[in-house]
Amino acid sequence: MAQVTLRQQGDAVGIELPQDIRIRMDLEVGQQLTLIELHDGLKLVRHDTAIERQLDIAQKVLRDQANILRDLAEYDKH
Repeated sequence: MAQVTLRQQGDAVGIELPQDIRIRMDLEVGQQLTLIELHDGLKLVRHDTAIERQLDIAQKVLRDQANILRDLAEYDKH
């Protein structure tokens, strides 16, 4: 497991990746990565429009079905 460093870059913060990982993963400066928030951390993956579409759909379903999910959670308590 590698450690990374956060660096201030103007108004944003950048992640400094070790060179050996960058080379092994074939990552280049300026390449887009997708950042996925997990319950216990973050995951960086190569930019993939299919993953973005799937995440967008999942978020929309969760928003649209929030009331149903809340009702199911309450029902489960009884």
